[in-house]
Amino acid sequence: MKRPALLIVCALVLALTAVPAAAKQAPVKVTPEDALYPVLLAYHEGSAEPGSTVGGCLIAPLTDCHAAKLDGKNLTGAILPSSNLNGLHARGAEMVGAIVSLSQLRGADLRKINAPTLVTAYANLERANLSGAALTLGGLAKMKARGASFRGANLHAADLSGADLRGADLRKAQLSGALAAGTDLRGADLRGADLALADLHKADLRGARLAGAKYCSTIMPSGRVHARSAKCRPPVSHGHGPTIEIPPEADLYTVLKATTGGAHAKPPGTRVRGCLIGPSAVCPGGDIRGANLHAAFLSYARFPGADFRRSHLDLGNLSFANLRGTRFQRAVLAGAAGVETDFTNSSMIGANLTLADFVGATLVRADLRRADVRSANLTRADLRRADLRRARLGSAALVGADLRGAALAGAELSEAILLGAKLSAPLPANVKLCNTVMPDGSVANPAAQCEP
Repeated sequence: MKRPALLIVCALVLALTAVPAAAKQAPVKVTPEDALYPVLLAYHEGSAEPGSTVGGCLIAPLTDCHAAKLDGKNLTGAILPSSNLNGLHARGAEMVGAIVSLSQLRGADLRKINAPTLVTAYANLERANLSGAALTLGGLAKMKARGASFRGANLHAADLSGADLRGADLRKAQLSGALAAGTDLRGADLRGADLALADLHKADLRGARLAGAKYCSTIMPSGRVHARSAKCRPPVSHGHGPTIEIPPEADLYTVLKATTGGAHAKPPGTRVRGCLIGPSAVCPGGDIRGANLHAAFLSYARFPGADFRRSHLDLGNLSFANLRGTRFQRAVLAGAAGVETDFTNSSMIGANLTLADFVGATLVRADLRRADVRSANLTRADLRRADLRRARLGSAALVGADLRGAALAGAELSEAILLGAKLSAPLPANVKLCNTVMPDGSVANPAAQCEP
């Protein structure tokens, strides 16, 4: 049984569900130098199966593994949302793609864990020790990590939007490409941290220690770009092994294609048909149709009623933006961050939202018919009265999501996680369930493998 992992910019969730390809495209080749290579390699080596026991800890939602001794254990892909993991001892553990959203991990020893794409949305990691941890592409938005240590940790391209990192130790941390819009960093120690290409828009840095921090096209709290340069480069992975090919039908295909294809981020200050593209930009009703906005920075932007049809916003940062009533039909938002973004009444018919990090997003009355939402993180998203008919939600994280009044006929929910989700009626009979974690934590239609 495969399980999801979150990718963020992103959040990312990694699941290789096969579906019919819409068009013939070449596979993406991931080499050992790519940032995602260790993630893919880890999944080839096995994961912690739901319902299994690792070191006396039951791998399941709502589990109680307080002070469990799991040093060096394999917790790859472990599904542990809303769990008691306070005081956990997991030094050096494999936690690639593990999901601990809404869990308690206060004082946990997570030093040197290998945990790219770890998902900690709304989790409590106060005073936890994650020194030297590998957290590349982690879905860490809205977590509470006051006083936690991330000294020397690799947080490249992690989504830290809205996280509470007051007093955290981030000395010499790798934060290149990290999304930290609206993050509380008061009193944090960032001495020697790499902040190249990081988004710190509206982050609170009062009292933070920044001596020796490295900047390169870094978006500062004011929205201005510091040390602007076209020569900023992400860190290179030092993995070893053969090239891995990912077929076009895989849910992470679009994100991988964007990250390995050499696409360049849209720099703040770019204009598209008169609309400024950048943090806190304002362009109500703007015409952005068909635009290439790969990795664009639009946190806290206001584009209500704008037309983004068939535009490419893959890996873009839309967190905390006002996008009410916008049109995203057939748009590509794969791997985009939309933490607490307001998408009320927006149309996303047929849009690609694979691996999007929409933690706490408002999607009330949004039209997501036939949208590809596989492996997206919709933890605590408000989807009341949303139209999700025939939407593909395989491996999506819907922990604590509000689905009351949502239309779900024909939706695909294989291996999705609905723990704590609110439903106003039973799911329609034609909803596809397979290894689906239901609101009460039970698993619907368990199977060794779900059919595409």
